Amino acid sequence: MANASSRTLARLFRTETGLSFRQWRQLSRLTEALSALTMGTSPAKAAMIAGFDSTPAFGAAFREFFGITPGQARILHSGSPR
Repeated sequence: MANASSRTLARLFRTETGLSFRQWRQLSRLTEALSALTMGTSPAKAAMIAGFDSTPAFGAAFREFFGITPGQARILHSGSPR
């Protein structure tokens, strides 16, 4: 449709966003999970929302990106442990 190769589109995407499509998608998913956590969603449900099959894999990705665990994010943003 765009009459451009996937490589060209990938370069343009990186130029425009500063991220690869994979990085951007991961950021989008983890941000959505963070939003769910702040609303009181459990880490297991947030992992599902973010598209992870494994809660531990989600926790590792979340921790790598945000520097805190999903449980810590839930407590910090909600103001009380659940």
